Amino acid sequence: MSLREHERRILAEIERQLSEEAPELAGRLEAFGSDDPDAPADPSLSGWRPWVACAVIAAVTAGLLVLLFVLTPSAPPPSPPNPAETTETTEPADTPMAPAPIGLDPPGTAP
Repeated sequence: MSLREHERRILAEIERQLSEEAPELAGRLEAFGSDDPDAPADPSLSGWRPWVACAVIAAVTAGLLVLLFVLTPSAPPPSPPNPAETTETTEPADTPMAPAPIGLDPPGTAP
């Protein structure tokens, strides 16, 4: 977004007063200026080195995960049940049944 002519004059006046009153501060502030507002704040971030660092970190993380899965012992497979050891559980015949709801015939009776 470009500045209007009036705003440019005001900004130029502020810059001129700053350079007269505090030339050291004005020099430091000029060092931060850039003609391209879309330029990255840190020019080193536009190079290939940060990407290499990210790739190394990702490779080490993936390697550690593979190592974790390889070295972690797995659970033994379940053994089939031995027929001699299995016993069938049956309910005794004298176990009382729950009462039937009101208005319904008990199970096993014909209407």
